[in-house]
Amino acid sequence: MRITASPSPAPRALRSVDARLWLVGERLESDHADPVDAAMRAAETDPVLKQRVRFLGYRGDVPALMRAADIYTLPSHREGMPRSVIEAMMTGLPVVGTDIRGTREEVVEGETGTLVPVKDAAALAAALLRLVRDPKLRAGWGAKGRERALALYREDLVIARQLVMLGLQPLRVAAANL
Repeated sequence: MRITASPSPAPRALRSVDARLWLVGERLESDHADPVDAAMRAAETDPVLKQRVRFLGYRGDVPALMRAADIYTLPSHREGMPRSVIEAMMTGLPVVGTDIRGTREEVVEGETGTLVPVKDAAALAAALLRLVRDPKLRAGWGAKGRERALALYREDLVIARQLVMLGLQPLRVAAANL
């Protein structure tokens, strides 16, 4: 089982989930989340987590990594509108995210993925374990997520909606593009 994630406290959740976690991306210098630093250090030194967590850093092959993954998780403490969740859904991955703005707007609970409370490693572990153990559920949520992402977040649709909202394109012309 391969789970793709952004850097976060997700490694703690893997103590009870037999899966490999790929942490993709770099920490921003402006990110001052000390608990995240502690979780990353623990993942690098804990004997169990060392075997399960891979820090992949910045990558230019994220689409290939997502295609190779089975689950996507973004257990952030705060986000705007995370594009990575949309990309995971476009790839057909079920999503386990935290119940925060942005992610809560993208993930439909029990249909395209699931949302867990912020900083709740036990809930994150339970959600991941549920998907690890249920390939049919993974496939179903992944397919529904892809449908949702294509229906709502395709670039041409988003641009057309923005043009209408800004008054730069009449609604009747934009409707033809939606």
